[in-house]
Amino acid sequence: MKFSCQGLELADAVLKTVKAAAVRTTNPILECVKMVAEDDKLTLTCTDLELTITKVIRADVRVPGVAVIPAKFFADFASKISSETIEFNLRDKTLDVTYGDNNAYFQCQDASEFPEPKTLDQPEYVEVRSDNFKELVTKASVAVAQDDSRPMLRGILLEVTNGELRGVALDGVRMALIKKPTISQSAEFGLVVSARCLIEIVRLLPDSDQPIKICTQKNHLQITLGDSILMTRLMGMQSDYVSYRQILPKDFTTTINVNRRHILDTIERAGLLSRVDRNFVVKFDINGKDMVISSESELGNITEHLQTTHAGADLKIEFNGRLYTDALRVITDEFVQIRYGSAVHPCVIVPQEGEEYLYLVLPMHKI
Repeated sequence: MKFSCQGLELADAVLKTVKAAAVRTTNPILECVKMVAEDDKLTLTCTDLELTITKVIRADVRVPGVAVIPAKFFADFASKISSETIEFNLRDKTLDVTYGDNNAYFQCQDASEFPEPKTLDQPEYVEVRSDNFKELVTKASVAVAQDDSRPMLRGILLEVTNGELRGVALDGVRMALIKKPTISQSAEFGLVVSARCLIEIVRLLPDSDQPIKICTQKNHLQITLGDSILMTRLMGMQSDYVSYRQILPKDFTTTINVNRRHILDTIERAGLLSRVDRNFVVKFDINGKDMVISSESELGNITEHLQTTHAGADLKIEFNGRLYTDALRVITDEFVQIRYGSAVHPCVIVPQEGEEYLYLVLPMHKI
């Protein structure tokens, strides 16, 4: 193998690709990046068997070939090279790298041991805007379970239905439901994808209205964006996930409309005392005049008054404040609507208009 490429282009590609490389694994080959030089291009691939990232850049290929070298080390090395052109020459199991008047040598691994990425032949697909998909994953991921007691809840349900893509996540005490319109779709389907992998994927997507196609087949999900291919294994299908529609409350007795920033700041201040005791209990007293948010501990108590637009019955209820603040931080609307059923039923946070998102939170006694 012998080729040359631009240093800055290589560094950018390697830094993006190595996000899929395994860390501290029993299989050292998964800690490597595979480099394939052919047809005037260099293809870089990393995988931890759950997430695979492939990136293609331009290269002047004189002798095609394959090399597999440690990914993290090579990424650090490539990021430090300022030369415009970098020369690569593979001799036996040693990769010779020349940049300017300098050179380095890397020992290569056996390329035959590197896992071959999956290929999708005739997959089902949905096409959405890149920024919409990034927002969906970001807003849904706050409700993903953090423990392994129910592995399926560490994923996000992606559901394609009625011309929209839905992202659903829940952890037993809260739920997030995010809706975004689709550009096109091949069918209606639902699948569960690791939240960790989706978060890594959306970090590589542009924050623009550029369309992306999300394809699925053979227990895999694939997103192709220009010269990058992002692929991850599915955790399961929609039938393996919780029937979230049965959880959604239908009847409410109390509704408030409130400035999102104001209630977020109020809950965070009221929760300062309770967080000292590692317990974020916040009491809500909703009445016809205003909304009183308070907390107490051995250190004292904090009481905050918040102006809202209130409709329905008065209500006193307690929540884990963190569940509220996690949702309110990722919402970008100036005002939100919060609907309550009773002191023993969950509340939901929704937009004042439309149905783009819904966050469900259980009161403290239900936890």
